[in-house]
Amino acid sequence: MVTNAPKRHHYVPQFYLRRFVCADDENKVMVVERHRDILVAARKSIDRIGYEEGLHDYVEDGEPGSIEDHVNKVIETPFTNGTTWLKIVSENFASLDATDGLSIYSFARHLQRRNFNMLRFIEAEHARFQAGELDSLADEECEMHQWLAETPGGAHRLFREAVLDTMLPEDAHAINVMVCQSPIPFRSSTNPTLMVSHPGRESVFGAMFNSLRTWWLTLDRHWGAFIIVGGPPGFSNHAVPEEVARVVNQRYLVQLLHGDARYLLADDPYLEPDLKWAGFAFEQRTSRGFRYRAVSWADPDSPEHD
Repeated sequence: MVTNAPKRHHYVPQFYLRRFVCADDENKVMVVERHRDILVAARKSIDRIGYEEGLHDYVEDGEPGSIEDHVNKVIETPFTNGTTWLKIVSENFASLDATDGLSIYSFARHLQRRNFNMLRFIEAEHARFQAGELDSLADEECEMHQWLAETPGGAHRLFREAVLDTMLPEDAHAINVMVCQSPIPFRSSTNPTLMVSHPGRESVFGAMFNSLRTWWLTLDRHWGAFIIVGGPPGFSNHAVPEEVARVVNQRYLVQLLHGDARYLLADDPYLEPDLKWAGFAFEQRTSRGFRYRAVSWADPDSPEHD
């Protein structure tokens, strides 16, 4: 590992964050950050969000190492030089077609697996396993937890393997990718691959999604994609009504409030109404944005929330 290598390791690629920069400053994005019961909106430099120092560094058998360069060479450079991303950065979204479906799915999956929140999830689930709180695990899952218990730094090693994994799962060719254009801006976050439905839970998008695993990834201010597993495969590219974008945007806000993302990327006219919907009240304007404080915060995922 090079001693003067950068320590600020981005779990959200800066090339992705650049899709949401401010109109008058190509190095900053408008974000919302939570501080307990206070939400603060302000501009942040893209190199100051979506990272953890030394996230990709490790020590194994007494020797320091890092996957930081490998992430760039194996994942980021091939994707950004690929046809799909070139269509996105050139804002040629209308040309996205079925040949781009696997690339969109792979990118969404990679963003989910490389996120800092994924490392924390692995650690938390293993702690629950050790505490005897996980029931009805498959043999394969039990073996994984046994390996984690026996391997020094096992959680981080598993995380690193997931970050560099380029193999597609067996269901990759049975996915349905729905590229969507919205008349209002989409939001994103520093945990951009958003789970919006899964079997056994009522979906905010209607009964037809209840039996499906569905993710959302915002691709640009006005474009994004649903990735659906469990139904018929396919690909579509079409406009969606404002109401669909508003539901997606509210899910990103809920993600922030649940602590599953550090920053919400939001610069749309419905942000302040949505903060009120979530139980926050305006407190003050600031030189860079505004502050809201929780007054009747209720989990929007709870049955009682209207």
